[in-house]
Amino acid sequence: MQVTVAKLVLRIHDSRSLKTKRKVIKPAIERTRIKFNVSIAEINLQDDVKSAVLGICCTSNSAQLNLNMINTVLDFIESIASGCEIIDTQIETITGF
Repeated sequence: MQVTVAKLVLRIHDSRSLKTKRKVIKPAIERTRIKFNVSIAEINLQDDVKSAVLGICCTSNSAQLNLNMINTVLDFIESIASGCEIIDTQIETITGF
């Protein structure tokens, strides 16, 4: 089994409150979860109105398939999350459970 995890750091433009931040982040998380059937959640900086850190995870028998899936998810998030930009990504694959 191969497990691939990604940490995605987003900067949210024009956000002055947590409510505004949630209006950007929550729909992106839900649409990604539904479309790709991956685990995704905000994992850090929940109280920061300008930044968010998302964790994404997928599993399969192929590390390459997981990497392709994560890259597709990152492209999707970048295309739908208007008002924010991806400023950092980290991807790691864990093998051999």
